[in-house]
Amino acid sequence: MARPRKEAKETALKNTSASVFPASFMTAVDASAPRASQVYTIMRRAIIEMILPPGSIINERAICEELGVSRTPLREALIKLNDEALVKIVPNSGTFVSRIVLETVFEGQLVRHALEMKLVRLAAIRMTADAERQFDFNMYQQRRLAQDCDYEQFYELDEAFHALIAEVGSSPRVWRIVHSAKAQLDRVRRLAFPMPSHLDIILSEHDAILTGLKLHDPDRAGVAMEGHLDRVFESIRTLVSEQKDLFSAEAESTLDNYLSWLREK
Repeated sequence: MARPRKEAKETALKNTSASVFPASFMTAVDASAPRASQVYTIMRRAIIEMILPPGSIINERAICEELGVSRTPLREALIKLNDEALVKIVPNSGTFVSRIVLETVFEGQLVRHALEMKLVRLAAIRMTADAERQFDFNMYQQRRLAQDCDYEQFYELDEAFHALIAEVGSSPRVWRIVHSAKAQLDRVRRLAFPMPSHLDIILSEHDAILTGLKLHDPDRAGVAMEGHLDRVFESIRTLVSEQKDLFSAEAESTLDNYLSWLREK
C-alpha cells in the first residue's frame, strides 16, 4: 500500500503547534448527547472548510484534548469519515485527510442531482406561507454574509437553503441521504466560494429557484435547480487547474472522461 505523501507530515506539524479548530468551531460537546456524532460533525466541517487540508495527518491526541473526549468517539467519527472517503486510515501509519477524488465527487453529484431535482419539484407543489418566510429569512442572511465575504457561515446558510427544500418537498431524512453522499462534493463547493463573483452567482441561482417555489411552478423550479447543480463542473475545472495539490493524481483525466460522458448523453 502506498504511503501518504511527504507533505502530509509537514502539514501535520502545523496542526500540533496550536489549537486544531478555530474558535467558531468550539461549541461545547454535550455529554448528554452521543459524542461520536458530535465529533463527526466538527471533523467533517473542519475537513470541508480546509482547516484540516488534504494530505494532513489527524492528530488524535490533540483533537481529543481540545474537544474533551476520549479516543473512542473520535475513532467512531473517523470510521464514518473514512466511509465517506474524507479520511484514509492507514494501518501502522495513522489517519490522513484524503485528497479530493473526482470519481467520488461525481458519484455524490449524481446522487444529489437525482434527489434534489425531485425534491425541488415536490417543494414547489407543497410550498407554504411559513416555508416562504423561512426561505426569505435565509436569503436575507445569505446576502448579508456574501457582502461580508463570510465564506464559512455562507456555506452553512447554503446548506440550510437546500435542506429546507428537502424538508418542504419530503422530509429531513431524505436530506441526510443527500448530505452523506456529497461529502467529497462539498469540499469542491466550499473551495469555489472565494472565486470572483461566485457568491453573487449562487445568490442569483437561489433567487431563481425560490421564485419557482413561490409560484408553485415545478418546471420553473426544476430548471433553475438543474442549472445551479450543474455549474459545479465549471468550478471543478478551475480548481483542478489552479490547485492540483488538493486532488488525487488522476483528477484531470477523470474530469475529461466525465465531461466527455456528459456530452454523449
